[in-house]
Amino acid sequence: MPRKFTALVLAAVLLLTLAACGGAGSSAQEEATPAPEQTGTQAPAGSYTYADAYSLYYAVCTALTDEVNARVGAHNARLESDYPDSYYMNSNYLMLAYAPFATSYPALGSALADGNAEAVQTVLRATFPDAALTAPADGRWEAEYTYVDKTSGEAVERQGRCVWEVGSALGSFRVCAYLDGELAEFTEFVPQGNDLYLLYTMTDKALVRYTGGEVTAIWHAHRISEPAQGAFGGDMRLCSLDDKDFFPDSSAGVSWITADPDAQYVLTLENGAMVYAGKIAQDIPGTDGERVGVSWMPIDPITLLS
Repeated sequence: MPRKFTALVLAAVLLLTLAACGGAGSSAQEEATPAPEQTGTQAPAGSYTYADAYSLYYAVCTALTDEVNARVGAHNARLESDYPDSYYMNSNYLMLAYAPFATSYPALGSALADGNAEAVQTVLRATFPDAALTAPADGRWEAEYTYVDKTSGEAVERQGRCVWEVGSALGSFRVCAYLDGELAEFTEFVPQGNDLYLLYTMTDKALVRYTGGEVTAIWHAHRISEPAQGAFGGDMRLCSLDDKDFFPDSSAGVSWITADPDAQYVLTLENGAMVYAGKIAQDIPGTDGERVGVSWMPIDPITLLS
């Protein structure tokens, strides 16, 4: 089962119900998507707020997650029906907990728009009591706050900072969260034109075609993100804005996703067929028998049953 990047500030998730329910160019252009243009799902240039951009992002993410989980559920149900006594041993049975792009900070600022920083600051303070929100430029908001980190077993005060930026012409946004000055989480959402959307975080990158409330095409890579465990140092091959930064209006190529050598799995939906191409981890033992690493071995692609 793929492991997901755990947000450094778990308490931020508590704000989802309160807030949500309410660059540099890329070198990966060999299969470039269509040039960005206005589509029926976008507002005229210059009228987009972060709240608008987040609302679209939330709709795309929800539709993506629902589509994949529905197909995986139907695929597994078919195997369970055909092999009631041994389906769980079938190599095509997918134990996939699919919840990508579940970063915490985009939702915290989901109501941000011109002139409402004070109201949003009040919401932020439900999680970070000393949060101070400012709007240093059009389409940019910054919050600074402290919190007590107890993950090490001791109470340590940490300094946090989050930046929300929106690209008004495209409805794109970028959210970066910092912990003691180091980038801890980022999310980019960049409409590519023709109802195609790029979603990009430390652990996941995807192009999603979303038309009329339906997802009709997906190219999604989940990066290897085996965390540290005991004496094993882990195998974290995370994405980085130092390598690729698409905000506010750069386009991504499909092969940048599907040919990623560090992907734990690649999931595609093309012409109605969903295919899972994944890798499994095999332990590399040390001289004392303890795991010192893992080797990621590809498995045969699985075309999901319907």
